[in-house]
Amino acid sequence: MEKQTPTFIDLFAGIGGFRLAFEQAGYKCVYSCEIDSACQEVYFNNFGEKPKDDITKIDIEKIPDFDVLTAGFPCQPFSICGKRQGFEDTRGTLFFHICKIIEAKQPSVVLLENVKHLVHHDRGRTLDIILYSLEDLGYLVDYKILNSKDFGLPQNRERIIIFATKNKKFDFNLIETNNCIKKLEEYLCKQGYFEYLKKQEYTLIENPKKQSSGLIFVGYRTNKTTWKKGVRPNTQHLSRVHHQPNRIYSVEGVHPTIPSQETSGRFFIYIPKENKVRKLTIKECYRIMGFPNSFKIHDSVAECYKQIGNSVCIPMIYQLAVQINKQNLMRSKEKIYNHNINFYQRKPVQLEILEVAVMNHKQKLLEIYYQSSDLENNNQLPDPIIEYINVIAQNCSKQKGVYTVLITLLIHKILEPTQDIRYHQTSMAGGFSGRTIDTQYITPTLKELGLPAMAESGWLTRSLEQPYPYTLKYEGKINNKSVKNAFLSIIDFVEEHPDKTELITKLLIYQIKQATQSNRIAIVKLANPEKLNIITVINCLDTHFSYNYKTFGASKLPVIAFYAIYQRLIQEVERYKECILKDLGSHTASDRTSKTAGDIKIFDKSKKLIEAIEIKYGKPISLQLVLNAKDKILKYSPRRYYIFSSVDIYKEDEIKIKNEIELIARNHGCQVIVNGIIPTLKYYLRLITSVENFIENYSRLVEQDRELQAIHKIQWNNILKTLE
Repeated sequence: MEKQTPTFIDLFAGIGGFRLAFEQAGYKCVYSCEIDSACQEVYFNNFGEKPKDDITKIDIEKIPDFDVLTAGFPCQPFSICGKRQGFEDTRGTLFFHICKIIEAKQPSVVLLENVKHLVHHDRGRTLDIILYSLEDLGYLVDYKILNSKDFGLPQNRERIIIFATKNKKFDFNLIETNNCIKKLEEYLCKQGYFEYLKKQEYTLIENPKKQSSGLIFVGYRTNKTTWKKGVRPNTQHLSRVHHQPNRIYSVEGVHPTIPSQETSGRFFIYIPKENKVRKLTIKECYRIMGFPNSFKIHDSVAECYKQIGNSVCIPMIYQLAVQINKQNLMRSKEKIYNHNINFYQRKPVQLEILEVAVMNHKQKLLEIYYQSSDLENNNQLPDPIIEYINVIAQNCSKQKGVYTVLITLLIHKILEPTQDIRYHQTSMAGGFSGRTIDTQYITPTLKELGLPAMAESGWLTRSLEQPYPYTLKYEGKINNKSVKNAFLSIIDFVEEHPDKTELITKLLIYQIKQATQSNRIAIVKLANPEKLNIITVINCLDTHFSYNYKTFGASKLPVIAFYAIYQRLIQEVERYKECILKDLGSHTASDRTSKTAGDIKIFDKSKKLIEAIEIKYGKPISLQLVLNAKDKILKYSPRRYYIFSSVDIYKEDEIKIKNEIELIARNHGCQVIVNGIIPTLKYYLRLITSVENFIENYSRLVEQDRELQAIHKIQWNNILKTLE
């Protein structure tokens, strides 16, 4: 097959730094976008193409298909930054328009560049939202701070590089860098007009030292603004005292970052061979960004300084473009099996061979799931390993975090046999982001298959997110010692015997299917549900909730009851007309972990949260419970917040709770309502037209719920049988 030229689009194109680098690496630009007219002019003069002028107004359907999206996007503040709602959190920002293009065009690779400060912007929450948004769009995401001085340029310019890829994460460790840092003097012009400072206009310091960054601060301009307040005696000469335009650096070191704000070009350099200080010329500024001498710049010098400060270092971007090709991150034409699944029947309808990308983690997990069976050849595994698999399977509902992480590691080991899966974080030497793979592929797929799954990711379990490799000496405190031992022993065995990974994974999935099969109990249907009345239904529910269960999970029953009620209210009650009832989430994860406003959430048609319901079975309503609710109200801004409990309000907190509720209503406009579970259900049942519809909803939810134990379903069947 003839190799096709890889393609890219150039968003927030500026003067074309990305384009220069990618075209040098053999790519073809098929689309560009830049709103600044001065930059458009320079772009046209160099590439013969005027970029589209406003990313918020472009017709995405008219963008040609492409392999790589590049963007040096602005670090615009996020309108609801910090809520970590992924793609939803980017709405109203320029970054959202990048996401819209990604969502519509599904490129193989996304390459974003920004200032280093993005890591700390809004205490890191802005970067979090960017990463989560890209993950929500179906990508493996990672980032790293890169410095242009490591790519053969004499400039200490640190930039964050964010990569989002479809099937195989970008490996920053493979980037080719230049260990020999160049000196600024190698890039200076030999001829031309130079603006020298007079001797009386600057002061040189004695014994200047080369900093770890490669900078050599040698002096400052005299009679210019310096910091006075807080300066210790005898430190007036230090560079931190002087504003950047007043500092002077030796050409025997590197130059500091060229900023876009310095449109006067006040970059002063000391040349020891001449014993003189002069301004860095505009041509030299372009040189230390990697632009060729033939590049056509703007007529306005001020525009030139602004444009080059906003651009990218060409050699660094060039190496990234080269690595995208070398790491085979773009679409390939390998044939793989794609499962077209009827998830209601939980079986493959057909296998269709498609020309798509290399098998990803979801596809591999689906393949394993449908190939897993009671393997007769598991005598290929030692008896202790088989027992460890049984331990994980039998505890898959109680220890969902452990089993989810293990599935993630095993699937990744199958796809990447050379990866040591014990090193599950990118901060570890030779590590990878297990959490990203789990969040993007494993947990959603487990949910689709009806297997036990965390609310978002197994790595959000505190005992598993520790920065230690999963060796036999792992320091994380997994509560169940037998589960911890089984988890670590299986990982250790796989690293010693990688050829057994797929067999172990199939056996584990089979055992988990067997362990969860016992919970799949059909709920009986009433012969004459129309004869039910509110009192009978309330008594049945109360009996179901309060039965003396000897296992966990019963606290979800009243949550299911309220959810069944709201399913009817959404359809029947006027005030809920056009409202959306969010899917019922996991009840085993805390609100902090699952990032949710409550157990049940109702949104209006504009997707604004209007009601959140928190249900506490067996826990009294205390002041602390209300204060916890207040935190969620501040974060999620619902109009009403309900707290329902099976236990009365703490008497000693009653007045304080009343005062706090009034304060929340006055200051935040949210109505907080506290009440008992049974009285509230009785009230809601009066609002709906037929209790039999509610019973049908409740029975169906109980039957389908994977977190409930078999006894919870059996008991509901027993209660229903008494009504016949």
